[in-house]
Amino acid sequence: MLRLLNRLFRIETGEWPKLLQFGLFGLLLQTGMGVGFAAGDAAFLSHVGPDRLPLIFLLTPGVMLVYTAVFSVLTVRLSPDQIVDVTLAALIAGGALLWAFIELSPPAWGGAPYYAFKLYLAMWYIGIYTLFWTFTDAYFDIQDAKRLFPLFAAFCALGTALGALIVSLFAGRLPMHGFLLVWSGLALLTAPVARRLRLRWRRLSDGEVDLDEEPASVGAQLAQVARTFRTSPYAAALALTMFVTLLLTNLAEYQYAVILEKGRSEAELAALFGRLYAAANVFNLVVCLFVFNRLVTRIGVRNVALILPATYFIVFAVFFLAGGTLAALAAFFAYHGVLTSIEYNNQNLLFNATPSDVRRPLRTVVEGMAEPLASLLAGGFLLTMATQVDMRELSGIGVLLGAVLIAIVLGLRHLYPQAMAANMRRGWLNFGELAARAPGPQRGPASDASHASADRIAEGLAGLDPSALKAAVGALRTAAGPGDIGVVTPLVSILPNLDREGRAAALEALARIGDVETIPQVLGAAPQLGPRDLRRLEALMVEFGEAAVPRLIQVLASPQASYRARSVAARALSDLSPAQFEAQLHPIANDELDEAGRSLYLAEHFESDAEPSPALALLAHAYRERVGQAVDFVLELLALGGRLPDFDLLVVSLHSANPKVRGNAIEAIASGVDHATWSRLDPLLNRRTASHQIHEPGDLVTRLEDAARSRRGFEALCAAQALRDRVAPREMPQRLRGAVSLETPSAIRESFAVLMGLDERPTLVDLVCAIRQRSDFAPASLDAQQALAERAAPDATGAGAIELRLQGRTWWLDAADVEDLAARYPDLALAMLKARDARSYAA
Repeated sequence: MLRLLNRLFRIETGEWPKLLQFGLFGLLLQTGMGVGFAAGDAAFLSHVGPDRLPLIFLLTPGVMLVYTAVFSVLTVRLSPDQIVDVTLAALIAGGALLWAFIELSPPAWGGAPYYAFKLYLAMWYIGIYTLFWTFTDAYFDIQDAKRLFPLFAAFCALGTALGALIVSLFAGRLPMHGFLLVWSGLALLTAPVARRLRLRWRRLSDGEVDLDEEPASVGAQLAQVARTFRTSPYAAALALTMFVTLLLTNLAEYQYAVILEKGRSEAELAALFGRLYAAANVFNLVVCLFVFNRLVTRIGVRNVALILPATYFIVFAVFFLAGGTLAALAAFFAYHGVLTSIEYNNQNLLFNATPSDVRRPLRTVVEGMAEPLASLLAGGFLLTMATQVDMRELSGIGVLLGAVLIAIVLGLRHLYPQAMAANMRRGWLNFGELAARAPGPQRGPASDASHASADRIAEGLAGLDPSALKAAVGALRTAAGPGDIGVVTPLVSILPNLDREGRAAALEALARIGDVETIPQVLGAAPQLGPRDLRRLEALMVEFGEAAVPRLIQVLASPQASYRARSVAARALSDLSPAQFEAQLHPIANDELDEAGRSLYLAEHFESDAEPSPALALLAHAYRERVGQAVDFVLELLALGGRLPDFDLLVVSLHSANPKVRGNAIEAIASGVDHATWSRLDPLLNRRTASHQIHEPGDLVTRLEDAARSRRGFEALCAAQALRDRVAPREMPQRLRGAVSLETPSAIRESFAVLMGLDERPTLVDLVCAIRQRSDFAPASLDAQQALAERAAPDATGAGAIELRLQGRTWWLDAADVEDLAARYPDLALAMLKARDARSYAA
């Protein structure tokens, strides 16, 4: 049953306690709001009349100005948790005081107390909404928010419906202002729930580090908000969207109130509004539980933003063409249904793209002041013009405003991906300026062989010591030229053994040779090059010109090529021939995502084994790592194709340990790709097998045999060693037939020979398992660990040698080799840094 509910409501395992506690908090808050709204609207319309609603619209900004000022001061001086306590205390005391004011007011005051009642409702309508969603947003990233916030909205809708039902049931027994005491009692019940939430759950930081502290004064906050409107077109567009939305909402409320008030007493109005609020919130409950999260997943946050503008446009068109009670009911449900269940839910997600360092004060100002200013404008217009224009003319104005709102939201939709990318970039350091001032690499002394022929130098490369090798490569840089194709193979083979200066010289020599037919061979060395070398290699591919395009496509489309090689090929191809790159983009991306789905399934299958051997566990880890590499590669392709923001920024954010930052990266991906691509990416980003994925049957041994013959380097070796642990030694040659080819790297071939019983050395798998037992190497990627294993030796050499413990023997890593590899594999460098530094790191 629980599994069915999890699938129905898209709840992850273990999320129910958090969901129910935050849902109860929202339900209690909104039950009070529902009681106040149903009673307050009935009291105001009966004692004052709908013709005075424009005056309420005019007075609301003044009330909200005071509320916003007080709330801003509290935001500076109190923690978010204390603000919740103060707000609930104000609700408890405010309801009791307003009840006493209305109860004791003399008849001579007429409808004045009910103006206060209506303004009190207007203030808390915005205040409670802002309080709940600002508080809740701090505990969830945007991906969880897309799944769970509609459910919280469903709890809120249920609360509003319960409140309206309470008023409808007891309207004949209690005066309308008596329900203020009921509201105060509900606020009193909410206080312990809010306290329990703060004690039980941890708030999430908006950035990688807590550098986004808010200014120390209200003035500084307002200055920061003003600066945000100047520098962030998205923030300005969002504020304008909410402003025009409220103009239309006020116009709709006025029109339906005028029509529904005619011919009804206070009790009849209370019963009618009670039923309408209950019906609207049942609608909201259904939408929030079953529709919104699927809708936002299917068409995206920025497209959902168009639903309310289109709804208002249609509603005012009905008012303009037909009018009457049907149009009034449509306006009521647009306001209290679509606006509440879809637009407000979506606004919570839209605010996530605003600058994280100013989100709270920005939301306070926009909801506390910009929206009431819309009430001021609407109220002033209605107060002066309502008697001069008829309902049909007001409806025509609504149709025009609806069209304007659609245009604004289309602009907001365009700015949303850029705003998400800017938010991900916030908090990261920019070293670009340092690079411009950094000194270039120092060249070593000239080689005595600088004038020798390229072929003679290439013949002597094998077996040279590091210093002589460096000198020989330096000579090749000047001696090599077009036609020296024979130099390429020995030069590529020694690339991993050279230092940074030597690798730069080797790449320059390859550039001087300029043979495009050697591109697959040259890119084959990419896995063991550092980031700077890969950039040089990319530039080399581009220098070859359009003649390199066929070979670049060959590498890009080859599943056997490493992801580093394919990444370089993709970048170079997108630069040389965007049209050819575009033609390759979707077929390759789809194939990679399908293969990643199979890899994820295989990883889960291998992990489910009752007694996994070290090789089988390492194979499962390798498949999971391949999934991550495939996803990163596809994202890079999509970024190069213009579908996504900057790839480097995106992938760093995606691998962040901060849930908020990672959630923003996933949202940027979801909003940038089509639904078919997203449906493949979603389960891979969240590491779950797609429910529709169909997999071939097969037992474990058969799968291991297939994996061993896949010729995928280290993965194939892990599978072969896991196979050796399960079958008789005499069966190994037959089962591994065809697993090794001439293209198989020598280190992998040697390990396969060990598995065949031809050598007694430890395999690369044994060495990687020993490396993973060390805390400073364990978090690194398998590529880095494999590179370390290939440098391991049975004897310690040099000072600071690092011990690797295998079963019954010890192997060693030279400290200089580790340092060299850390310069080529950033994940290895970060793992070593984290092991030696107690501070926390984001990625």
